[in-house]
Amino acid sequence: MISSIIISVLIFVNIFFLVAVVRKNFAVIDIGWGLGFVLIAMIAYLHHPLSFKNAILLMCVVFWGTRLAFYIFMRSRGKPEDHRYAKFRQEWQPYPNLNAWIKVFMFQGFLMMIVTLPVSVGMTLESKSLSVINYLGILIWLAGFSFEVFSDHYLNWWKAQPENKGKICTTGPWKLTRFPNYFGEISLWYGVYLIAFEPKMAWTIIGPITINFLILKVTGVPLLEKHYEGRPEYQEYAKRVPRLIPFTKP
Repeated sequence: MISSIIISVLIFVNIFFLVAVVRKNFAVIDIGWGLGFVLIAMIAYLHHPLSFKNAILLMCVVFWGTRLAFYIFMRSRGKPEDHRYAKFRQEWQPYPNLNAWIKVFMFQGFLMMIVTLPVSVGMTLESKSLSVINYLGILIWLAGFSFEVFSDHYLNWWKAQPENKGKICTTGPWKLTRFPNYFGEISLWYGVYLIAFEPKMAWTIIGPITINFLILKVTGVPLLEKHYEGRPEYQEYAKRVPRLIPFTKP
């Protein structure tokens, strides 16, 4: 199964890389991000299908990954390359494609396999019934997924209002946390870990920890905070609203 996952992910990210080169748009990998998780979960499930728990894990990853891919596709459709990738394209001259292949596409493929460890490893374990921890994981996944979806769609609605042009969203879920969609995503991956949980695979917590670290320290929160660092209204907002976890101190 491990070799099947590695080979499939390599083929998958390289297909997206070729599309990105042809379209001159590295941002296509953002659409592939969620779908890559779906691919891994489906391969793992096909190797170990006879389990109710495995079916739940598969559905959780499929719902999350396909929803995210469709959301990003609709959000980016007809728009130029995302400013992050456009900046990288300039910084990576004279070999932008080679740098993108290594630093974006291959690296994201590796991360997909790390984050999905609770799924790919958890599906190999035979479990006749769900434990209390597994049921807790389902509740956490449902809460996190719902919060992420609601936050994404609320922000789309908010941005569509003409009076909000140029402003920073501070209403709806943004009253509870400055990054509600990220909070939802981090939460649902800890939920996936708990759904799959068996004592012998406890070490796979490196999966949700990895996505937690990426969002908080690398690609998510830091980039947005840097984007807003020169805006006084954001600094005032940051003083009264928690950075990530609702109902905590800012």
